[in-house]
Amino acid sequence: MTAISITALALVLIAWIGYPIAATLLAWLLRSRSRSAAPPTAGSVSVVLATRHAPGVVAARVRDLLSTGYPRGLLEIIVAVDAAATYGLADYAALLPAGVRVVAGDPPGGKAVTLNAAVRAATSDIVVFADSAQRFDAATIPAFVQFLAHEEFGAVSGAYRIGPETTGSVLRAFWGLETVIRRAEARLHSLVAVTGAIYAIRRRLWRPLPAGLICDDLYVPLQVAATGLRVGFCEAALASDDRTFDHRQEFARKVRTLTGLLQVCRWFPWVLAPWRNPVWLQFVCHKLLRLATPYLLVIALVGAAPVWAGWAAALWPAAAVLVALATMAAVARPVQTQRILAKATWAIWLQGAAIVATLNGLRGRWDVWQHVPPSPKPSLTIVRA
Repeated sequence: MTAISITALALVLIAWIGYPIAATLLAWLLRSRSRSAAPPTAGSVSVVLATRHAPGVVAARVRDLLSTGYPRGLLEIIVAVDAAATYGLADYAALLPAGVRVVAGDPPGGKAVTLNAAVRAATSDIVVFADSAQRFDAATIPAFVQFLAHEEFGAVSGAYRIGPETTGSVLRAFWGLETVIRRAEARLHSLVAVTGAIYAIRRRLWRPLPAGLICDDLYVPLQVAATGLRVGFCEAALASDDRTFDHRQEFARKVRTLTGLLQVCRWFPWVLAPWRNPVWLQFVCHKLLRLATPYLLVIALVGAAPVWAGWAAALWPAAAVLVALATMAAVARPVQTQRILAKATWAIWLQGAAIVATLNGLRGRWDVWQHVPPSPKPSLTIVRA
């Protein structure tokens, strides 16, 4: 095995095992960075909802937001309608409660510029971002306000709960790992990325997003951290999403987020500079090494080919026995075997999203919101993480 292949394998292990463990241990050692209790506080809050969903869906989401435990008189809700939506402002206003503001998103449309219009219309010092499909726990908005009572924080992400159908799935395991990492990163300094469906920011820190930006939930926290303020993680603020998505849709989502990562690197190269990005190491380990995983695995496997060949020649009898045992187990338990193979196939297939995203980045193809590739096989129903 060459030094290059060993290095490549080590980087993969750092991304998926070493970094989560190291960050968690270091966060545990630096428990003194945990927040002290803040006095109860209440101030006006603007909740913005950038959408192109149908008016009925948006009205249901607004009713959920109004059911929060936060005082209604201190809660401003702004619905920003994407310029590309098929419905007019009047269609939304007709179904929304009195006092909810409906504004037009900026042209040419898209989430980024629609968020710009929403935040521009906001009047509160704290802005909470929500999406149409999820639901907030009643304690979410009060928890955000309490969290941002600490002046060292400029933004905070909430937690994200997926449906029970994904128990034991690849995506549930992935999201569990993501939660562990975010908990550690927040204690060390700041999150690298927030959850777009549930986060809050001090309005004075908002910078208008460029049209066509894919991942506001990556760019915004990096901008906040660059000001010297921290980006926290508030697990008491919780958004639930019970929707189900098939492999085709989930693959498209993965391609979109990874393409958004490359877009941020290309449009804002300062995020790659350790002297300008205060969370540079986290950004590299948490985001860039994951993106590079399929390429690093190929390098490691190619470099280790002579080793594999030697082992195959020496251990082929044992390998033959293992194959026979595996075949017998598959025949005896076909359902369980199919499930294991399906999950393994899906985990491998997801790495292909990084390759598609890389091609998008090389071509400067950023319009990926509607891109849905062919569905991988076997087909399963999953819940988005």
